[in-house]
Amino acid sequence: MREPEKAAKQQEAEAAKAAKQQEAEAAKAAKKQQAEAAEAAKTAKQQEAEAAKAAKKQQAEAAEAAKTAKQQEAEAAKAAKKQQAEAAEADKSAKRQQAEAVKAAAKKQEDAAKKQKAEADKAAKKQKAEAAKKAGPIPKRKVAPGGNPGSDQNKKSKAR
Repeated sequence: MREPEKAAKQQEAEAAKAAKQQEAEAAKAAKKQQAEAAEAAKTAKQQEAEAAKAAKKQQAEAAEAAKTAKQQEAEAAKAAKKQQAEAAEADKSAKRQQAEAVKAAAKKQEDAAKKQKAEADKAAKKQKAEAAKKAGPIPKRKVAPGGNPGSDQNKKSKAR
């Protein structure tokens, strides 16, 4: 073979070798990129799952917080209602006690007034009795025959 043919063949072989090597490197790079893309997709999918899980957890926590708040609100309303009822009962009790105190005071005054009246009546009776004792017997009034002791007729007959 001649020198130029040999050189051309050698160049062709080297070019084929270089092309093959480049093709192998390109396939290797494509494979690497494909693996990286698969890994990225896997990571993205994992992150998405974690985000969904976190969102679900937050939603559950929010629902629990709302439930707790509602429960606390109901308890507070119940406690307020209970306090209101107790206050109303206390007010009622105070009014009842006040009415009883007024009634007791009125009864006490009434009893004292009755006692004073009884004492005054007793003293007046005693004084009257003493006065009657001092005055002696009451002179009898003269009544006209067939006359009425309390009438004016009696007085007329006296005047005659």
